[in-house]
Amino acid sequence: MFLGSLSNTAMEKAMSGLWQRQRAINHNIANEDTPGYKAKRVDFETSLRQELRNLRTENVSARESISRLRRLNPTEYELEGLNGRIDENNVDLDSEYIEMARSQIQFNALEQRVNGYYTNLKYIIS
Repeated sequence: MFLGSLSNTAMEKAMSGLWQRQRAINHNIANEDTPGYKAKRVDFETSLRQELRNLRTENVSARESISRLRRLNPTEYELEGLNGRIDENNVDLDSEYIEMARSQIQFNALEQRVNGYYTNLKYIIS
């Protein structure tokens, strides 16, 4: 867990959401040949963005803000619609690989940001 600041808590939740998204993508790829399997997606950005907007407009203490962010959970849902397969499986490997790459890039960017924060903190302490 990061130090108790609002931005660090938001980054922590984003990294957690991206990890859960990667798990769902891996599960989709593993079930590409499973008849009737419906691809899953994970959305955390919508709730995180909305909660951050709410916190900006409300008069809430820093401790309460962090607590509210920590209570947020990603939403997992099934993709609707079929891609015309006879077995009713709607996993599209091309889409899954694109989502995997996108999630990995986002995770790496957040990881660099967190590492930079701790590098600066270490520099300040020494």
